[in-house]
Amino acid sequence: MSQYQLIDKRVPIALNNPSIYHDISKCKNCTLCRRACADVMSVLDYYDLDANGDVPVCIHCGQCAAACPFDSMHAKSELDKVKAALTDPEKIVVIQTAPAVRVVIGEGFGYEPGTFLEGKMVGALRALGADYVVDTNFGADLTIMEEASELVERLNKGGQIPQFTSCCPAWVRFAEIYFPELLPNLSSTRSCIAMEAAMIKTYFAEKKGIDPHNIVTVSVNPCTAKKAETNVKNKMLQLVSTTTIPLAWIQIFPSQLVSLSVGFKRKTSTSTPLKIPNSMT
Repeated sequence: MSQYQLIDKRVPIALNNPSIYHDISKCKNCTLCRRACADVMSVLDYYDLDANGDVPVCIHCGQCAAACPFDSMHAKSELDKVKAALTDPEKIVVIQTAPAVRVVIGEGFGYEPGTFLEGKMVGALRALGADYVVDTNFGADLTIMEEASELVERLNKGGQIPQFTSCCPAWVRFAEIYFPELLPNLSSTRSCIAMEAAMIKTYFAEKKGIDPHNIVTVSVNPCTAKKAETNVKNKMLQLVSTTTIPLAWIQIFPSQLVSLSVGFKRKTSTSTPLKIPNSMT
C-alpha cells in the first residue's frame, strides 16, 4: 500500500524532496496541484507510482506550489543555512540575485507590482550581512556565450543538432526521465546560477584575494528547480522563492532593518535599508 494518499486529488511529494514541501494539514484536495503536474507539466499520470517503488517522480519545477492557494505546497527554505553563514566570522557571503527578484520584491512591502527596486534590494541584503551582492545576469551572459560557442563547434564538427538549452534544471530532469534519447542534443553548459557560483569561487576569489573555501554563495531567484540543482552540485546555498526575503525574513525587522530576531547578530552595513510600510511591521 502506498504511503501517498488521495493521489487522484493531489501530487505525491516525498519528504526528502529538495525543492518542495507538502503540508498535508493545509491541503483541501482541490486538485489544482495535481492538474498543474499532470495536465500542464505532463509528469504525474505519466509514470506508475507502484512500479517506481512508491517513489514519486518530481522535476522540481514548482508548478504544484504555484497552483496551490492554501500554502499547502510550498518551496523549501534555506534561510537557517544562510543565517548561519552570515553569522560565521570565517565565511564570506556572496549573494547573487536573479533579474525577476528586483521587480517583484516590492509587492511584499506595498509597492505597485513591477516596481523596480534593485537599489533597495541590494541595500537590504547588505544590511542583512551579505559581504557582496552580485547580479545573476552576468552568469546568464556567460551561459549564452558558452552555449553559442558549443553550437558553433557542433555545426563545424558535425555534432548533434539541434542543440537544446541546458540552463533549466527542471527541463533537464524532465528530459532525463521521459526523453533520454534527447540528451545528446542538450548543451553541456551549466545554468546561469551555477556558472556564476563557479566564477565567484574562482575568478572573483582570486581577484579579491579570498580563500574560495571560505566563500558561501547564495542565489536569490524565483526557481524551485534551482534548489534541486544546488543540492546535487553542492555549489551554493540558496534562497529560491522571490517572496522568501520580504515575507520570511526582512519583515521581522523594525522599519529600518536595525536588528534581526533574538540571538542573531548581523554584520554591520551602511547600505540604504529597504523601508517597510508601518502596516507590515
